[in-house]
Amino acid sequence: MRRGAPLRRPVAPRGTAAEDAAVRAWVRILAVHKRALAAIRDELEREMTMPRFDLLANLVRSDGQTLASLSRSMLVTAGNLTGLVDRAARDGLVERRADPHDRRAWRVHVTLKGQRAFRDAERRHAAKVAKVFAALSADELVTLTRLLDKLREHLRAAYAEPYPRAVGGRGPRPSERAQSPRRRRGQLKPDR
Repeated sequence: MRRGAPLRRPVAPRGTAAEDAAVRAWVRILAVHKRALAAIRDELEREMTMPRFDLLANLVRSDGQTLASLSRSMLVTAGNLTGLVDRAARDGLVERRADPHDRRAWRVHVTLKGQRAFRDAERRHAAKVAKVFAALSADELVTLTRLLDKLREHLRAAYAEPYPRAVGGRGPRPSERAQSPRRRRGQLKPDR
């Protein structure tokens, strides 16, 4: 064995055959995801970062979202999203507009320049994704998609609660902890 090479022994005791197969599948999913994302990122990020692409994709799908809804759909923190939106606004790809129904809220809208930039990046992205999956036939892609959909539905059903509750299932979600019960019910106005 060459020096510094990782040992191929399992760290923990071996489980059942089903557990071993699940772990092997999980490791393969992670490895494929890492390599595919690197290949796609290399192609796309010459002109647009992946986070900016994700932001524009969300806005092209549903324009005029709040920062909170974008944060949830993109799975990023509000702080990271604020910087991302600021930079995209500076470059003329998005703009913030006051919410006509809630003067405390802002909505993010994609501009015509942002739509054009997204469409161009989307074409390059689709071409690169097709190259990444070129090793699979059309039937294999259908089977892979069906299996991934089945796994996704299982995970949705098994882990429907997005934020685990405190022991015994009681207690507020993390986003609710900083708010008083009256504020959660909308009886208090937020601090200014």
